[in-house]
Amino acid sequence: MVEIFNANIDEFVEYPFELYKDDPYFAPELKSDTKHLLTKDPIWLNATRVLYVAKRHAKVVGRIAAIVNKAHDEHWNERAGFFGFFECENDQNTANALFDSAKAWLKAQGATFMRGPINPSTNHTCGLLIDNFDKMPCIMMPYNPPYYADLIEKAGLTKVKDLVAFERTDKDDFSPRMKKILARIEKNSSLKKRHINLKNFDEEVEMVRRLYNASWAENWGNVPISKEEINEIAKQLKQILKPEITSVIEIDGEPAAFAISVPNMSHVFRVLKGSLNPLRLPKAFWTWRKIKDIRMIMLGVDPKHRNRGLDLLLVKHVVVDGVKNGWNKAELSWLLEDNQGIISVVEEAGCHKTKTYRIYQQEI
Repeated sequence: MVEIFNANIDEFVEYPFELYKDDPYFAPELKSDTKHLLTKDPIWLNATRVLYVAKRHAKVVGRIAAIVNKAHDEHWNERAGFFGFFECENDQNTANALFDSAKAWLKAQGATFMRGPINPSTNHTCGLLIDNFDKMPCIMMPYNPPYYADLIEKAGLTKVKDLVAFERTDKDDFSPRMKKILARIEKNSSLKKRHINLKNFDEEVEMVRRLYNASWAENWGNVPISKEEINEIAKQLKQILKPEITSVIEIDGEPAAFAISVPNMSHVFRVLKGSLNPLRLPKAFWTWRKIKDIRMIMLGVDPKHRNRGLDLLLVKHVVVDGVKNGWNKAELSWLLEDNQGIISVVEEAGCHKTKTYRIYQQEI
């Protein structure tokens, strides 16, 4: 018989390492980073959560977080509840018990529906992988077994939105149409391209926050990033950020668009296995130096400069500069399945769809 308990942070964070111990594609972030995210991340200034674990004979066999995000509710005028950090054995009764506990808590907080996986917001990892399970996840993207979709759907949740990932290799090329458009755009003398300036990092971070919030304001599920949250994300990314695979486009000297890519540190995470074990550090550093793939994690265009081809320029700059600096593959993720504008751009840039991540919802 499965029982549900309020989790302590250690058992909650530790469970996936037991569940995925034989999975060759498991590339977990550091346990200390996950603990920090669940306890000290600035999101909790405007959100609250409860952590549950399912146990059978005192052994953890599943986990789930239930989350209420005031910033989301204020932005969308909703009474939303979220579930995240879901991990579970392949047992429907266990999954049902976890979801029932999350729904009961969310309903008690006044939520009218439950949505997820959101870990813990759309500014972090989200979605359930539903295809192409034979690949290691890119940095800050989810990974899970194929059977999770069945557990979630049989628990009564249904699809509300898919997120898609695209990939481009150094052998792919821009479409003839895109080449013509880019040639025309690049003749505009008011446009200037540069990289993120690490010497003025704080100012650059605020510029990114302003453009990101403006460009994503009306995108489904988006929650504006606060200064505290963007500073937290920036502090983590600065350790791995390579300016040469970032791009800022200025118009008449003012930032109008940006794109940020980072090396795919999942290769390193897979070596570290969740901790900075001194015995693993030499191989981790060697692996870091050998990374040949990147992920575009953020892209934004100031709404007043839309329909000028700046998104095309951003994608071109990232992939071309990436090739110059030794990459051979890039993932562009994630994109909303119905954001046909940006999907058309990345397809014209030679990208092809590789993975789908599903977000589910249920009325409560």
